[in-house]
Formats: sequence, C-alpha cells, structure tokens
Amino acid sequence: MDRFRIIKMLSDETRFNIFSKLLDYERLCVSELERLLGIKQANTSKHLKKMKEQNIIESKREGNTVYYSIMKSFLTEHEDLIRYLLL
Repeated sequence: MDRFRIIKMLSDETRFNIFSKLLDYERLCVSELERLLGIKQANTSKHLKKMKEQNIIESKREGNTVYYSIMKSFLTEHEDLIRYLLL
C-alpha cells in the first residue's frame, strides 16, 4: 500500500481514532472500540471492514468475539509514516 492510500485511509477521524486505540491496546473487539470511542457498532464495523480490506488490520475470532489488531507487517513496513502521522 502506498503512502498516499494510507494517509487517505487514516484521514478519516474515526478510522484514525480506531487505529490509535489499536496501537495503544494491541487488540480490541468492536464493543471495546464502541466504549472507548463513543461510536455505534455499525459505524465501528464499517470502518474496521475498510481498514481490513486495505491490509491495515487483521481479525481473529475467539469464541463469539472477534478481536482486531494492526498487522505486524503493516507496522514494520510503514513505521516512519505512522510515527509522522501520530506527531
């Protein structure tokens, strides 16, 4: 994924906040993101889907709960850009 597409994806305030929380907590489920960010489940899921389609995050099911985390390869490949965006 090129830098422009990453910046465009994370320029949405909700996606940026989801990304930031996933950096802080390493993995979260939709209900945890809802509580932390004060956004509705449908909105949270929509943004997570877009981020997953762009290979920014990945999901893992544990029982009835799906946990989301930032892909390690994404963090490694785009470390400098992520640091810049979080300044």
